[in-house]
Order: sequence, then C-alpha cells, then structure tokens
Amino acid sequence: MSSSADWFIVPILRILSDGNYCSLSSLTSQLYSTPTIISNAIEVIDRDGLADVAKLDGLGYRCCSPIVWLDPCVILHFAGSASISLHFAIHIVDTIESTNAFLLSKINDYQCSNDRVTVVAAEFQTGGRGRLGRKWYTGVGDSLTFSLRWYFMKDASKLAGLSLVIGIAIIRVLKLFSIEYVNLKWPNDVLFNSQKLAGILIELRGNVTGPCFAIIGIGINFELSDKIKAIVNQDQNITDLFAITGKKIDRNIFLGFLLAELYGILQDFEQSGFSSFKQEWLSYQCYDGNFVKLTLPDSTVIEGIVAGINDDGSINLITSSGEKSFNVGDISIRLK
Repeated sequence: MSSSADWFIVPILRILSDGNYCSLSSLTSQLYSTPTIISNAIEVIDRDGLADVAKLDGLGYRCCSPIVWLDPCVILHFAGSASISLHFAIHIVDTIESTNAFLLSKINDYQCSNDRVTVVAAEFQTGGRGRLGRKWYTGVGDSLTFSLRWYFMKDASKLAGLSLVIGIAIIRVLKLFSIEYVNLKWPNDVLFNSQKLAGILIELRGNVTGPCFAIIGIGINFELSDKIKAIVNQDQNITDLFAITGKKIDRNIFLGFLLAELYGILQDFEQSGFSSFKQEWLSYQCYDGNFVKLTLPDSTVIEGIVAGINDDGSINLITSSGEKSFNVGDISIRLK
C-alpha cells in the first residue's frame, strides 16, 4: 500500500532533474506540502534506489543524472504514420499503483470507444505487478512500464498465445536498436544472457462467446539502480538495456516504435491466431531441449524436457509418463 510520501516522489524529481540544487523549504513551497512529507519522500527515493539524488548542506538536493520524462507527443511522433498514431489515446501518469489494475477498473468507461487503443504509461508504480502475484520493481525514469487495452471480437478461448506474440513484438523493436541475441522464455519473459530484461502480464475480461478486452501490461528495464537490482536478484537474475548496450535509450522513442509494432502484430494475431507466428517464436525461444520444472496453478509440479510449442501456443514437455502439452496461464517454468 502506498503512503502519502509516495505521491510526491515524481513531482520532487521533476523539480530536481534540471541538475540544480533545491532546498527543502523550496520543495515544500513549490509542492504545497510539509517538510516532513517531502523529507520522507526523499528518504524513500534514496532507500529504494528510485533515483540518484545528492544532498549538499546549505544548498539542498539535486538529481545526479537527468531524467528523460515520457511525452505523449514524442511517443506518437515515433509511432510512425499519422494513420497509426491516431489509433492511440496515450495517458502519462506520474504515480499510479498499477497500470494494469487502472485499466481493468476503467474497462466500462471505454467500451464505447473501441476505435482507439487506450495506453497508460507510468513514471512510477507503487504496486506494479508481474505474473503469479509478484511485484514488479522499478525506479523513476529507469524503466518503461505501461499497459494498453485491446478490443477483440473473439472470445478469450481463441486468444491462446497472445503473450507469446507480444514477446515477438518486443524483440522486433529491440532489433531496431541493434540489440540481438535476445530470447523468449515461455510464456511471458524476455531474456538476455539468461537474465530477465522484460516481462508481460495479460489479463482478459469479456463474455464467454466474445467479444473481450485484453489488458496487456509490459515492463522493460532500461537502467535500473544497483539497489533495485539487488532486491530483484534475490528472486531472479535481471538485466537492463544500459547494461546490454552501454547507451541510454530514450523511452519515448522505444515506446513509439513498440506501439506501432504492437498495432500491426495484434491485428495480424486477431486474423490468423498464433500459428502464423509459431516459427518466429521458436527462433527466439530458450529452454528447448532442456530439463525444466513446471509449476501449475494448483501447485502441481511437472518435470520434463521442453519439446517446442503447438499452434495454439501451448508448450510441450516430454515427461516420464509421455509427452504432454500445457496451455499459457498462471504457470511457472524453471530450469531443473
């Protein structure tokens, strides 16, 4: 649960990101808050590694590294042609609990405007979510965390393999930035050198016979602080784009390219399903031929050797009792 101080984190960093020192009293005055709340927010920034803020007695605080803030106009510019960009309604929020949770709560508000794809991107999430209830850790300006709402005429049962297709879209855009040798881990992780670079969370809502809405959440690590890496690496190894390339990649440009790619790939997916993407996904896959442990939603553990995927996106395992297939869902897969 977020505190009152959390909602001042991004406004504070917006003031400090010009690189100039700003006193506590000036921050308090500009943000119409109290010294206690502002001090608590700065303490959280430092404690959790949300940004690199320096303090100098007599002068105050400043950001040591500039933050490139998300800008809808820049994002839409890099989404490409006007015909594509006009299909998106982009909302940038400073602080939110979860972009996925927000869009899920607002589905009914948007049902009359299915001609536009609603996108919500956050500078900071207080309760970002991954699959299986895991928390998604980010700082401010160091990651790209957003969700989009896509309207499908089909029912949810026809959308198997959707998360796999989203992974393909991410890899296609990474290649535009000359980032190669990236792999996809079934069903929703993007890996580089066996370290997690990006994740996908899809939540479906709608009628049994269709149509339905897909809330597609994507998180991509751009330049995480050492503190955040230390927290996450206790559970799984992660990496980011700066560690891979040594370059600071503008999140606005990347998101523009990715939205354009998603728009095309989701249209194709609705028409032809996952089967037409199967071979491309297999070219990026990891774990094929490896012995893995797969944990089902009811905590049942299945062990076996990965033997590719099917046209519906389900994974095949060669187990002690024969070859079996498992559908995309709340399933955890780990190397044995």
